[in-house]
Amino acid sequence: MISSGAVPVVRLTEVFRQAAQSRIITSAHRINQGTIPDLSRPEGDSDFYFVQADDPETAVPRIIRTGKDPHPEALRP
Repeated sequence: MISSGAVPVVRLTEVFRQAAQSRIITSAHRINQGTIPDLSRPEGDSDFYFVQADDPETAVPRIIRTGKDPHPEALRP
């Protein structure tokens, strides 16, 4: 999708408010380098969680639920 130009793309090039070891930051850098970020479930609180969904019908409600309640329990299927 990114290379197609069909959707707007923004690239993270500068860190503003996250700590240097933030999972958001390390994941973004890995993605920009073309590698897969660490998608494992973190122990305790984190600022980056991977939510598995195999189809849009599953993904949309999970994304909405996560936006309303960002606690890790909300990420469970």
